[in-house]
Amino acid sequence: MPHKIGFVVVSSSGHEDGFSARELMIHAPTVSGWRSPRFCQFPQEIVLQMVERCRIRKLQLLAHQYMISSKIEFYISENLPEYFAPYQAERFRRLGYVSLCDNGKTGCKARELKSVYVDAVGQFLKLIFHQNHVNKYNIYNQVALVAINIIGDPADFSDESNTASREKLIDHYLGHNSEDPALEGSYASSVRTRGESTLGELKGPTAPSAVTVSVPGTSLGWLPCHMPAVDDKGTPFQRCLV
Repeated sequence: MPHKIGFVVVSSSGHEDGFSARELMIHAPTVSGWRSPRFCQFPQEIVLQMVERCRIRKLQLLAHQYMISSKIEFYISENLPEYFAPYQAERFRRLGYVSLCDNGKTGCKARELKSVYVDAVGQFLKLIFHQNHVNKYNIYNQVALVAINIIGDPADFSDESNTASREKLIDHYLGHNSEDPALEGSYASSVRTRGESTLGELKGPTAPSAVTVSVPGTSLGWLPCHMPAVDDKGTPFQRCLV
């Protein structure tokens, strides 16, 4: 049964002081997440190592309310290049990308929750963040990611060493026991999920996906986001509200 997959951050292209990509490893309603450096060059990237080789079924990303990337690309790999460096595409397979709302309709006071349904096997996930949406609050032209969840199934059911490997990996990067409640929590509890709109399928070169967007509105209620998802060839999907 699909479940939340633990992960550690193995690389990022940079961060603002106090907002390291490792903040994404802690799931709690009060987390601040990752922010790119001020006036950074684009694209920016983050590479995550899942605690086991798995089949990813869904990615959940919680965007910042005004430090918003215009587009996020997704790549997957079984392992890292021998000489790993930011932006190196060797061994990573592109899954596709999604576009994020500029949040102008909410006055940059809401956060967009985007769920991307995929079907891809690997242990390393790379996210590439493109140029930020421009608004009056984002004076340093940054992009940010508040939280991410990876939902999937173990790909190697017969490997009895998986449990020990997961515990060793998490302990190595976090410096504490893998039973820490911070790893078991979920930011989703702080995000309402009603009023969602299904925009279509993310047809990357490997497997069909879908994008679900929820944007909390102001005191007037919820405002759905209508930025289209696109496939790997840049073709927008038919929009189907449910």
